[in-house]
Amino acid sequence: MSPQTTRRFRTAKKIQAAAVALAVRDGLSNVTTEAIAREAGISTRTFFNYYPYKEAALAGPPPDYPSEAAERFVAGSGSLIDDLEQLIEAHLARFLSEREMLAHMFRLAETDAKLGALRNSAVMARRAQMRELLSRRMPRADGRMVEILAAAIIAATNAATKDWLSGERNDFIAAARHNLALILPAAEMLKSTTGRAL
Repeated sequence: MSPQTTRRFRTAKKIQAAAVALAVRDGLSNVTTEAIAREAGISTRTFFNYYPYKEAALAGPPPDYPSEAAERFVAGSGSLIDDLEQLIEAHLARFLSEREMLAHMFRLAETDAKLGALRNSAVMARRAQMRELLSRRMPRADGRMVEILAAAIIAATNAATKDWLSGERNDFIAAARHNLALILPAAEMLKSTTGRAL
């Protein structure tokens, strides 16, 4: 990340933290973009340089995979699961200090349709990114299998995120690793004649 990109990301995160704090304190419907800008110590004009509206600020910057870690994954020569775990760890490690804020944001998204739609869009964007990374790493793989695998990986990390934010699991990265390891046994369930193998 260039210094300018790093600065922009930090400002975007500062705005997100301000937006979430105000929504928790005052209720989302009572929060304005002006109030968020004030809380973040920026001008309203600067706010709009980062986000088009308050719900976008609550959702925060797109949680894309770290570019360097993504490139290492694509070029990796280890087992797919080992290299995938390294990518996911690099991705999730950036959020470890934001547990409380993200928990608030996820709860708000459950009751606000616009924010919920933004969260769902972010999940779909990550799934598309994972599909692209898998395709680049395995260019001769069946595209349908890549799509299914990408969906399973995102489902595994999303489940870990929910467990971590709810307090059910305290080690975010360990929870994600555990869930990734469940993908193969989950697929094996399809071979069961009763569907009750596990």
